[in-house]
Amino acid sequence: MAESVSELLRRSVRQLETEVPDSYRHTLDALGPLAVALSVDGERFSLSGGDRLVVTDGEPADAAVSITTSRATMLDVLDAHVALTDAVEAGAVEVRGSLEHVLRAHDTLRAYVHAATRAPSHHGLLDALRAS
Repeated sequence: MAESVSELLRRSVRQLETEVPDSYRHTLDALGPLAVALSVDGERFSLSGGDRLVVTDGEPADAAVSITTSRATMLDVLDAHVALTDAVEAGAVEVRGSLEHVLRAHDTLRAYVHAATRAPSHHGLLDALRAS
């Protein structure tokens, strides 16, 4: 059985903090105190900032942004089969929130991806994401 996306994100956050602390801090600074609700193939969880990046099961009441997508779409974007913008325009990624908060979430995603590419153990997490 495939590992949940929320657990993969939890592991990823811990690895970033340990392996690339400066990039982790940049990601944390990009998110600020924002809470982002995520739904991937019906799995609901959230990422929030503040003193540290925290992944929590379920949808927080105070989420400023919500993002809905699928594991397949995530892989298509990560593998550069489709641009994130195109996935949003096609409805494969649904994003809701104020423009300010959506832009903050976007900046956080960019910082996270840059951090993940620098973390030596992240290739294993990508393999785990592919196992479905």
